[in-house]
This record gives sequence, structure tokens and C-alpha cells, in this order.
Amino acid sequence: MSKTRLMTAATTGLCALLLSSCGSAAPGVAVKVGDQELTVRDVDAAASRMCTALGDQFASQNTVLPMSFVRQGTVQLMTLRAQAMEIADDYGIEPGSSYRNDVAQRRRTAATMPAEVQDTYVELTSANALATDIVNQIGKIVLDERGVTDPSTEQVTQAGVDVFNQWPDANGIDIDPRYGLESVDGVLKPIDTNTSVAVGETAKAGLATEPDSAFARSLPLTHRCG
Repeated sequence: MSKTRLMTAATTGLCALLLSSCGSAAPGVAVKVGDQELTVRDVDAAASRMCTALGDQFASQNTVLPMSFVRQGTVQLMTLRAQAMEIADDYGIEPGSSYRNDVAQRRRTAATMPAEVQDTYVELTSANALATDIVNQIGKIVLDERGVTDPSTEQVTQAGVDVFNQWPDANGIDIDPRYGLESVDGVLKPIDTNTSVAVGETAKAGLATEPDSAFARSLPLTHRCG
């Protein structure tokens, strides 16, 4: 997917995701993807499990992150996964072998983690592989319908990405602004969309789009990861 807009981005080891629109979800709802709703509680629980799953890695790297940053990355991955599955359902397809291979690899990695966080780790860290798999399958379907024979890999991918990009306009993807995410040129990026006003340097550090380790270390244990 390196030549398409569906690409990963560095977000504390969590990939960013491709979207073409976002809005504001209803109270208590973190993300609404088409008809599917992910609650704030869902996000908080998943972010907590991801923090536990990545604990050893963060410790070995002496990394400490604000939990708000981990939640943001978690929202990105949960949204990407939900959108991919919604589109797969629309086209009547299932995730293929490339996704299953990625899941198998991540399950081996997760085997050393606490049992209660393994499923969440695998589900979220395989989100980009899922989206890539679905995009490529859809691309083949679209090109076949257009009568394109023997398309290149790039053509297949681009056709699938076009469908992925257009889907939110027709079906809707709404994200609670507390997560500080906005669509910029088709990519969901961290920016300041927080509904509260930051006052002073400490508050501004909490709204930063890049993790501030010093700020993270100053937070209470329940507000940081690592």
C-alpha cells in the first residue's frame, strides 16, 4: 500500500488510518462508522488493554506516553477496522489469506502478553492488514466490473482505495472531538479539536499532537502508559 493513501503513520507504534470525512459522534459514542457505534467505554477499555500489552516494550525503550495519546491511536485503529468490515459486508467478502497470515504472526507476538489483552492487541495491530486485504479484494471486483483484464497491482490497489475513500461520504464516519482527530487530505490526523480551552503550558502539553515524555511522566499513574 506504499503508493496509495492507505498508509500507516507513526503514532506510538499504532498506525493512523485513511478516512475521507469525520464529524462529531453522539454523547457516549466515541465513533460512529456507518450504522456501527463504538462507545467511549469501548475505547477506554481497549486503550487500557493496549497499554498493558505494550508495557514491556515501552519499559525496554524507557517510553512513557499520556493515556490520551494511546486512546487516540486506539480510536484510529478501531475506526479503521470498523470501516474495513463495513465495506467488506457491503461487497459480500471476507478477510483473505494476507490478513489471516498477519493475524497469525501477531498472535505469536501476543503469546507472551497477559491473556486478557492478547485478543485486543491482535485485533487492533492487525487493523491495517485487514484494511489492505479488503481494499485489494474490492479493487479486483471493481476492475472486473469495468472489464479491465490483467490489471497491475497498483491499479487494483488504487481502485480499492477509491472505494474506501468514497465510503464515508455515503455512509458517515463521526468521531467525538475529544480524541483530537480530523481528516486532512483524506488522512485522519491528530490535531487540536478539544472542546475545552487549554490554559497554561501544562494544559497545552496535554493537547500536543506528538507525545511529550516529560509531560507524560508528570501525570498521575492512571493518566499515563509506560
